Amino acid sequence: MVKRIVTASVLALLCLAPAAPARADGPEVMPQVVGRGLVAAYQALHYDPSVGLRDGRGAGRHVLWPASWKVCAQSPEAGTPLRDRKVTLIVVKNDESCQP
Repeated sequence: MVKRIVTASVLALLCLAPAAPARADGPEVMPQVVGRGLVAAYQALHYDPSVGLRDGRGAGRHVLWPASWKVCAQSPEAGTPLRDRKVTLIVVKNDESCQP
């Protein structure tokens, strides 16, 4: 009985714990995310928490609700190897144009 409880507890903890750092599980090359919603872009980047965001309007707004934003530009370009590279996405609200 004790063995089953311990095993169940260990399994529960393993399911809750992250498998590895986000970058290790992320894509090897930068995907094309321009034109996508920010949630889809995060998904393509395997939810890497180191992805930087910049307000495409230059107003310095912060993204509080990613579903309300879209990607207008990305750095590095699609197809670039991501090993030790910083990723930055230029974003605007969904109802705004990417053109300034």
